[in-house]
Amino acid sequence: MKEFYKKIMIGLFALFMLAMPILTLVFLSPEKKPFSENENRYLAEFPKLSLDSYLNEKFMEGFDEWISDRFIWREDWIRIKNKTDEITGKTEINGVFIENDMMMQVWNGYDEAVLEKNIKAINKFVAGHPDIPSYFMLVPNAQEIYSDNLPPFAEVGDQKEFIDMFYGRLEGFAGTVDAYSALEQNKDSYIYYRTDHHWTSYGAYLGYAAAGAQLGYSPVDVSNYTIEHASYDFRGTLFSKTLDKGITADIIDYYFLAENEPDVKVSVYDEYDISTGKVTYNEYDSMYFREYLDVKDKYSSFLGQNSPIVTVESGNAKSDKSILVIKDSYAHSLVPFLTKEYSKVTMLDLRYINADFQMFVSLEDYDQILFLYNVITFSEDDRNIIKLNLAK
Repeated sequence: MKEFYKKIMIGLFALFMLAMPILTLVFLSPEKKPFSENENRYLAEFPKLSLDSYLNEKFMEGFDEWISDRFIWREDWIRIKNKTDEITGKTEINGVFIENDMMMQVWNGYDEAVLEKNIKAINKFVAGHPDIPSYFMLVPNAQEIYSDNLPPFAEVGDQKEFIDMFYGRLEGFAGTVDAYSALEQNKDSYIYYRTDHHWTSYGAYLGYAAAGAQLGYSPVDVSNYTIEHASYDFRGTLFSKTLDKGITADIIDYYFLAENEPDVKVSVYDEYDISTGKVTYNEYDSMYFREYLDVKDKYSSFLGQNSPIVTVESGNAKSDKSILVIKDSYAHSLVPFLTKEYSKVTMLDLRYINADFQMFVSLEDYDQILFLYNVITFSEDDRNIIKLNLAK
């Protein structure tokens, strides 16, 4: 009887595995190439069938990818699997800890070889431009600030120790920004999103305020801002990994000066014409791209999605100084605060530039340079920061 039951279960499982791709083919059009808002990417296209593609197995490889991306009720199955893992005691779900109504991106440590390579590139770049004072702000993630909430015996890296070590190996910098202390001292406030890997607008404000002591400005007191709660239903990148709707959705906040909010012109990179050597830009009159509030990627309402170059010119900033911010996406919610201090702020994202970035921006146009990265993005970057060596 036991052997018969075993055969029945094997048969049902085989039937289920056969039914899934058939149901997918029946209910999902092979020609359709949808965009997954949850994963912020286009899903795999149905492969073209030809004799060559069949013989060299490219069709089957493409079909496997299509099924993996598109199988019917995919997100429901993923949600069930993740919830099952959680119920059975697994504390890390797809690189995310879920504790006390908060998701935290896991950081286990860094690769010394990658770090050494990046430090050499940064120090060489700064040494080559001694007339422009450079500063570094390395921002810890929620895992570090809320380490007390981590599961017992969680094997994670010490981000505070990493930041201190990294700052100690920099050469030629005018200063480094202690964002850690500002965030740690305000850990009871809403400084990180619950479902996303970024800091909130208030967390970014704390970074801006901490940077003032090094960069030479007196930050605007937070009491001088009016706060607009632009969205109450943000579920970000960490939600995409877990699909756990049990965590409270996030709030997107915009900070405006109660008086004398600067008029701005925002220029976003469009394309580079190789024949003329000219860059074209799309121009906007706001730093907040509200159309993103209607989609899942609501964080991109801060100055749009990642782009090679974004420049904000402020009509009535406190000074006529300019600053170049070499950055990851943490900068997007901090730059609106910098526009109160600088008449020109340019964000440069090395991930989207594969040449000497001075083909697009001239360092001589800036009074200061600020490197702004979060620990995880920076420590895992093994191919972009070294592009600084392309700069002349």
